[in-house]
Amino acid sequence: MTALQDRLQTLTEEHRRALQWFWDRRGELIGWPEPLEGLFLVNRPKGIHKPKGWTHTLSVRQSLTGPYADRPPVGQMDGVWTYQYFQEGQDPAERDSYATNRGLMACALDDVPVAVLIQEKGRPKVQYRVWGLAKVVGWHEGHFTLRGYDAAGETQSPPVNEPDLVYEPPTSAYGGVAEPGPPLNSEDARKRIEAQIVVRQGGAKFRKQALKTFNGRCAISGWDVETVLEAAHIVPYRGPQTDQADNALLLRADLHTLFDREMLHIDPDSRRIVLATSLQHGPYRVFAGQEVRLAEGVSAETFRGRLIQRSEQLKPSLT
Repeated sequence: MTALQDRLQTLTEEHRRALQWFWDRRGELIGWPEPLEGLFLVNRPKGIHKPKGWTHTLSVRQSLTGPYADRPPVGQMDGVWTYQYFQEGQDPAERDSYATNRGLMACALDDVPVAVLIQEKGRPKVQYRVWGLAKVVGWHEGHFTLRGYDAAGETQSPPVNEPDLVYEPPTSAYGGVAEPGPPLNSEDARKRIEAQIVVRQGGAKFRKQALKTFNGRCAISGWDVETVLEAAHIVPYRGPQTDQADNALLLRADLHTLFDREMLHIDPDSRRIVLATSLQHGPYRVFAGQEVRLAEGVSAETFRGRLIQRSEQLKPSLT
């Protein structure tokens, strides 16, 4: 018996049947799934679907235009893969205020699989890739870490690039009997979270000028939700001398991560996006070949020079 079969046997018939529906369609590109014998398999308003009355979350869905900084899966669909999925709500301190997040925490505590769908095509014919089933193995700073089951239904061999996991349990029983209490020291918790956000988004002054020169829009996606926009260094940070306006690129948080990891490369001559092979058939393929917008006051030649400097320091890993 595989690890997945073992876990499915512990669930109710309705729950097991729903997860089996996703497993049977692993790797397929599907439209919006119809209810299964009256049970909704996904949630239209929310990416996380916790059916009414359930303790556990059934499925998570990533959309092309969602407000959260979900990260692309690491690894192959047929093998063991890892996926960083952002919780409902932008504030990590408010994680347990949402039933959907408590449902994912329940999946982590009880080792209950969850289905994963990632949108690949937009309107008029929206389609999602069914990545299969995964177990929730951690949570850190708003991101749930999911580890996917391979084709054999096992998860023993996580990818080499899997991030370190920090498991932080909920502040109350996950069953929803009691509302979660506040942090033991809410002021300290807030200061810590704010400091982490500043580090992630770039220094305050550097980010402020990037927001201004890019008119508050991501240079690649065009997103204008300020809370998820970050100031990326074109030439990697080497101290205050690299915090120059012409060295900034305003990016959505997930695109910033891909840029820093050299999974998303910008050709110096054409200013067009080149994606790593692992991203060319997923939701990020919509950006392949797209031209990056320039910041106000920065010439094409200056931008090209910065990209060349970057390429001299970092060898792209487009695999």
